[in-house]
Amino acid sequence: MAPDYPGGDLVVDLLAARGIEHVFSVSGGPLNPIYQATLRAPVRIVHTRHEAAAAFMAEGTARVTRSPGVCAVTLGPGVTNTVTPALTAIRAGVPFLILGGQAPVSVLDKESVMSFDPLPVMGPVTKYAARVVDPARIEEYLDAAWVAMTSGRPGPAFLEIPVDVLAGSAPPPSAKRAKGARYGPGLVAEQAERLRHLISGARRPLLVAGDDILWSAADEALADAVDHLGVPFATLRLGRGLVDERHPSCAGVGYLGSNPPLRKAIAEADLVLVIGHEFEADLGYGELISDDAVVIQSHPDPVVVGKFLRPDLGLVAGSDVVLDALARSDPAGFDRAWCERVSQDWRAWRDGAAAIPPVEGTGVHPARLSALLEDAMPPGTTFVTSHGNIDFWADPVLRITPPARYLRAGQSGALGAEIPFGVAAKLASPASTVVVVVGDGGFAFHGLELETALRYGAPIVVVVYDDEKWGAIALPQERAYGTEVELDLPRRAWWKMVEVMGGHGEYVDDEADLGDALTRALGSGVPAVVQVKVPSVEAPYVEYHS
Repeated sequence: MAPDYPGGDLVVDLLAARGIEHVFSVSGGPLNPIYQATLRAPVRIVHTRHEAAAAFMAEGTARVTRSPGVCAVTLGPGVTNTVTPALTAIRAGVPFLILGGQAPVSVLDKESVMSFDPLPVMGPVTKYAARVVDPARIEEYLDAAWVAMTSGRPGPAFLEIPVDVLAGSAPPPSAKRAKGARYGPGLVAEQAERLRHLISGARRPLLVAGDDILWSAADEALADAVDHLGVPFATLRLGRGLVDERHPSCAGVGYLGSNPPLRKAIAEADLVLVIGHEFEADLGYGELISDDAVVIQSHPDPVVVGKFLRPDLGLVAGSDVVLDALARSDPAGFDRAWCERVSQDWRAWRDGAAAIPPVEGTGVHPARLSALLEDAMPPGTTFVTSHGNIDFWADPVLRITPPARYLRAGQSGALGAEIPFGVAAKLASPASTVVVVVGDGGFAFHGLELETALRYGAPIVVVVYDDEKWGAIALPQERAYGTEVELDLPRRAWWKMVEVMGGHGEYVDDEADLGDALTRALGSGVPAVVQVKVPSVEAPYVEYHS
């Protein structure tokens, strides 16, 4: 006899109580109790074509909603297919929950069909990995996973629940639930005073806005600090889209490889403020900063503060608190001519790249295409990119404006997240415009998820920059060795593939035809692919890092 309240019902009710609307999944028998529970709860199963795509969609949901997304995958290969998305999320600091199915507890470690122990595999790519063997402890473990995901620097969690635990009798949810302690402590008076003192003594300040500004909901605080100080600022990773990148003080993207003027600015600055971020590779680990410069770094996770570079003032605090203190500091000593030149230099570089003229027969230059794409989209469009040569042209040219998000899956170097991220963003905000920028190589990873987008009514626009090449590898390989090895990608009609599925497709090889093609794609009301011929030209980021 089936229990009155199975463990699967408890899982779904706990997720619903935390505001989860979608669980991304690929069918698996051990997940049946969860599937059945969604029939009586405000949680919808989104059935994808691959577990990696399901996990990327859960991660993408977190990036646009600022709250963990959830995927549920079957045992064995279903779980191992989520390793790459988990790696992407832990490198990016994004919380999402992977619920893994498993054979009954009675046959654990007996090599049941598809069964294996995933904890040693999932542990290194998550902040928390555990197995539940008793329905009475489901809530305890889910709470623990939630706290781990959302505390300090966020990240993914993995929770395995065997099928007999999901099907077994569970207690109702408790009245009290654990909540993640997302933010760090505030500033003590001495720290706030020291911060204001360092600001007042600076002449050439530079601010880098990073990940925790998203998680601490410090968008307005960032805008207030920038406006008050008049400080040139660069936006990095999850910090992009939180403040208008058309702001006169914007100095572009915070990736040194993609932003040549920023390299000069960070070397000249006498005060570098890194808010809500670590000194990661794309900041050159801080190695370009002058030895004489003052460095201020903040993050609510003490492990991040001082990582790779020891700041003069390290603040273990949420970005909202730090930015509020900055907005009450005195910038009277700033060299206004230098501050204005930093942002002007970036605008000139960006506008120059965006105006690169076409070479007859080669299509549209990827930098030019990115600028035209930005101009063609309505304000507040969410853009998605990844980690290839094409994306490295889009990164420094696209300017993101609130309330949009910029979903860049490049923190781990992984391809394949682009289209799943786009589908997740559209499902989370159906009224928004979502545009995915992807190369012809990256498209083939999860292009079939456009069929998922069709089934669930998520009309995203995918713009394929088609240079017929694995450009990020081919171009530096050619430069270093004088030849390429198996890196050509013959042009495939990806736009026709989406048409066959019921979507909208366009092919463009001339800039003059681009605007009308994008207009038709936006107006189609279905998932659309606009495939654009581009020349294979090495992006500054690729050249800088190779």
